Amino acid sequence: MKDFLKFIFFGVTKAPRLRLVDSDTDERLDMAVGFNLQILLLGSFFGLPLFFKRLWGWAWSLFFLSTVQFVFFYRMVNRILSARTVAEYEAAMQQASGPFETVIGYLLVAVVVLLSVKANRWAVERLLKKGWRFENVSDPLVRQVATKWKIPAHYLKPAEKREKL
Repeated sequence: MKDFLKFIFFGVTKAPRLRLVDSDTDERLDMAVGFNLQILLLGSFFGLPLFFKRLWGWAWSLFFLSTVQFVFFYRMVNRILSARTVAEYEAAMQQASGPFETVIGYLLVAVVVLLSVKANRWAVERLLKKGWRFENVSDPLVRQVATKWKIPAHYLKPAEKREKL
């Protein structure tokens, strides 16, 4: 249970991780590889895990979809709770989910599942484009991930050590 809570709230897992380093600041970052259960479980909650991964476009998209779904849910609950007669209650239940609400719900689920599979890859690729490099390029996990994700060879060069003034 303790590991599950660490995973849900802090993203701490025992999954294999890639270690990236920023040659300008010597900052190091561990990035997970593979399926991201945290995004699957919490991604529909306004896209919060994606904000932490700094995938801004996807995060704002999920925030928008979640907000729209929340507004529809609030309006539906409000109609149901404000019903005074059985006929009003039955009418509110029949109007509970229209086609637009259903499409938003399915779209939200599809995007969350897609991001659960792809978000770690996209986060690593974003960092590589910003100048980060793998700390240990001879690591078998790095080689396996580079082959699977088709990462260009120039990202597999060792991080350059720069002297700071």
